[in-house]
Amino acid sequence: MKPIIGTVSCGYKDQRQFVPQTYIEAIEKSGGIPVILPCTQAEEAYGCYGRQCDGFLFCGGGDVTPLLFGEELMTSQGATDYRTDQFHISLMKYLLSLKLPILAICRGMQILNIALGGTIYQDISLRWPVSLNHMQLSSDRSDPCHRITVLKDSILSDIFNENENVNSFHHQCVRNVGKDLKVSAVASDGIIEAVESDQLPFIVGIQWHPECMWNTSRSMRELFSVFIEKSKNAKNLQYISLNLRTQ
Repeated sequence: MKPIIGTVSCGYKDQRQFVPQTYIEAIEKSGGIPVILPCTQAEEAYGCYGRQCDGFLFCGGGDVTPLLFGEELMTSQGATDYRTDQFHISLMKYLLSLKLPILAICRGMQILNIALGGTIYQDISLRWPVSLNHMQLSSDRSDPCHRITVLKDSILSDIFNENENVNSFHHQCVRNVGKDLKVSAVASDGIIEAVESDQLPFIVGIQWHPECMWNTSRSMRELFSVFIEKSKNAKNLQYISLNLRTQ
């Protein structure tokens, strides 16, 4: 049976909630069933999401409100939505307690890091030393932009080559890594490109957009395939608490 992948809404736009088609297609093509999970103020929905879904995908999106990681606004770059930010962080904390697979992409990786007590740079320009331009302006979002180095003894090292070319559409990045996370990939300028849990089986955050490279990169397809496979089997494993699953 195909696993159900809870694909978390990116947020609000013109009184609508949305998820880009590329995420949905990447899940479908990899053997999963995408179900869009809307942002909601009703926390009782979290238990329903956990019972119905086998794995969770947090997508890209806007900036995260600095107050939510202990800072005040220092840049005019990007737009924020406090309501969406609060929902994403609180939902992430809940889903981490379920120990089900999570793939967190771009903003999603930053939400994962913040949910575990980490911080991010509000803008890469606030980081020292000088960084690469991580917001590419290419004719196609699948075009690669820069190279990453994948660290050994990580989940990603079983999927990617030591060096991979990736796309890049972000101006915020991880600063201090959250609790129980370890770095698993970096860019040539030292910016953290991927993190993963060192406590749970498949909690992975990546800064680039593999869903846009699904058709052009074997490695990106393998990433989604592993995520879907882990989700398919997760609820059969003993590390899932029955009480958490039935809340």
